[in-house]
Amino acid sequence: MQSALLTPIENEQGQALRRQMKEALCVFDFAVLAVAPQAKVDLELHRQALSVLFRQVQQERSEDPCYANVGQGQPMRWEVQRAQPRELDAEQIRQLTLIQPAGDAMGLYPAFSDPPYGTQFAENGERPEVIFRQWLALLGLEPEAGPVVIDWVSNLELEWVTEARVGPEMPPWSTYFEEGLEWWGVWCLSIWNPRRRTLAVLMASATD
Repeated sequence: MQSALLTPIENEQGQALRRQMKEALCVFDFAVLAVAPQAKVDLELHRQALSVLFRQVQQERSEDPCYANVGQGQPMRWEVQRAQPRELDAEQIRQLTLIQPAGDAMGLYPAFSDPPYGTQFAENGERPEVIFRQWLALLGLEPEAGPVVIDWVSNLELEWVTEARVGPEMPPWSTYFEEGLEWWGVWCLSIWNPRRRTLAVLMASATD
């Protein structure tokens, strides 16, 4: 059921960028939503936005022949109320947008440009860095706009380091993330841009 407070924004530019990323084998799923003027932008609205993207992913997979056999099994589990939010600070948000994030800082570009099977950007097309910048602009991930960025998977552990953890294991709140937790990692961010009144969400989960 679609939230009355959130409306997907699908324009020509966004559709073209989505196709471009898919053809290049980028592993990110994303949605950009307009927020109704009367809406209270709280964690619950962020969760609703994540669920909008999840339904979009479900729909796309139901129409994709690559997932034909997967569809015969159990549907993807989605328990977003169990997700534990972590709000990023201004420096963490800035690092997200850099082509070369500092040290072990969380940066989107390495995951955008180098998923497990690599990417295949057209040699005679726009450079990956240019497409990445276009994507950030579409998402409203603009540090100068004072966005609120929530990380929803920071407490999930990679399977290969689970044995070294201290304390109880944190199981994923959706089966969407199970592949990425085997090795590569997972992403799940929601981005509130107060200037544009947009709430964007992105997720990724992939393995080799």
